[in-house]
Amino acid sequence: MFRFKQFSVEHDRSSMKVGTDGVLLGAWARLDEVGRVLDVGTGCGVIALMAAQRTPDSCHIDAIDIDQASVLEASGNFAHSPWASRLTAQLIDLNDYGAAQPYDVIVTNPPYYQEEVLPPDAVRSAARHTHSLNFDQLMQAAARLLTPQGSIALVTPVEARDAVQVAATFAGLHLWRLTTVHSIEGGPAKRLLWQWSKRPHTTQRDTLTIHDHQGNYTPQYTALCRPFYLKF
Repeated sequence: MFRFKQFSVEHDRSSMKVGTDGVLLGAWARLDEVGRVLDVGTGCGVIALMAAQRTPDSCHIDAIDIDQASVLEASGNFAHSPWASRLTAQLIDLNDYGAAQPYDVIVTNPPYYQEEVLPPDAVRSAARHTHSLNFDQLMQAAARLLTPQGSIALVTPVEARDAVQVAATFAGLHLWRLTTVHSIEGGPAKRLLWQWSKRPHTTQRDTLTIHDHQGNYTPQYTALCRPFYLKF
């Protein structure tokens, strides 16, 4: 079990565990004045739970995944959280998903190894590879499921930059926010935090560094994750 300040997460059965990428996205995504959120590829449900913590009681969060064990584990984590009435988990592929109402924000830590060697674990492989969901499918689904003012927030490796930009632009989405993430001060960029909107925005670009030269967490990272991590 992984314990956060306001909730706990069981993550031994789901395809996607609690990790830095998901926590970064859950803390970073802009969720101002939202009423409906969709978490795609929820895994153990940590991003959905973070969204519930950050949004008012009127906001409902739906979570979907193609892995049954993940949906069952996320459902259990939701039920034991302070926001059980606002969270639902469903076993369904995004490509087949039709919502009764559009979403204000979609959040996702998507599969991102496109042509590389598959990891040995089959379940984790399915969760991490674009043979189950590629960026084109993701962005087209976002354009279909979002409100006219809605946005999609995601985290990817730096190497996926071109693929994400092409897919989002082709889907008619506009880059709103882009944060380049460095694991250590002075080191190469490792991750990109994106938020694409259905309406045009002036793009906000910045950087985030997780560790300083001594290996300590930076004040910037600590401030972002302080509402969640017990150690902060």
